[in-house]
Amino acid sequence: MLTDLRNFTMTAFPARSLVVGSAALTSREQPQHEVHLEAYELGDRCVSAGDFHAFLRDRPGDVGHLDIDCIDPCFVVHRAGGFELRPGCADFPMIQISYWGAAAYCNWLSGIEGRRAVYDLSARAADLDADGYRLPTEAEWEAACRDGHPEEVVAPGDAANTADAGPACRKLRAGQTYAGNFLPGHPAPVPVAGLPADAAGLYGMLGNVREWCHDRYGPYSSEPRHNPTGVAKGSFRVVRGGSFVDEAAEVGPATRMAAYEDTKCEVYGFRVARSR
Repeated sequence: MLTDLRNFTMTAFPARSLVVGSAALTSREQPQHEVHLEAYELGDRCVSAGDFHAFLRDRPGDVGHLDIDCIDPCFVVHRAGGFELRPGCADFPMIQISYWGAAAYCNWLSGIEGRRAVYDLSARAADLDADGYRLPTEAEWEAACRDGHPEEVVAPGDAANTADAGPACRKLRAGQTYAGNFLPGHPAPVPVAGLPADAAGLYGMLGNVREWCHDRYGPYSSEPRHNPTGVAKGSFRVVRGGSFVDEAAEVGPATRMAAYEDTKCEVYGFRVARSR
């Protein structure tokens, strides 16, 4: 059963129109513009290291070091027998994962559930008409985040794992137990559901790890858009949500960054989506 192989659940969001972007942030978030989204579902938390390791055990040949780094700090390591999950690391987010490594996981989930895969990994292409699992578009991600976080940026404290998080959040960080070889006293991930869910029932949308989105990164247009998916060409993808190395003032529902799709870093993770 699929539910035996992952710890997240899918949260439904209705079709709707909304204004995305922000006039109060950087030029990356401007101009504000209207988008219309069809109904979709989004994972209630990031894919954990334990979730991803289930995929690695089942399909050990589907990803390699082009898609995953096992350079410390990390929660999954590569040994002679293959990828191993480090003790005590199952509930932390899967990190050191590229965009296409995340896409490979999405395809695996699709196959288990009998859905048509979205991604052609060899061609580095996607078919968004397929009914399988995929990365959320940035507009989907922002719409869901705004449901749970009406504020422009997150406030410093214990609600989000940012660089200036409060003491209750810091106690949950991987470095407290040396999980993944993160060091005590330094910013580090917390478990994917370690902090309370937001008003939309989602965990960790702001802070913890930057989340890969489907879209190729490009400047915004002022024109209304229907189910936007980014610019047509390019190797930089949108990442959303900020991370444990970002200050709270830099992290909010509209804030967006670009990352090269082959990037593998301890501040990058992902959650899955699917169309309804």
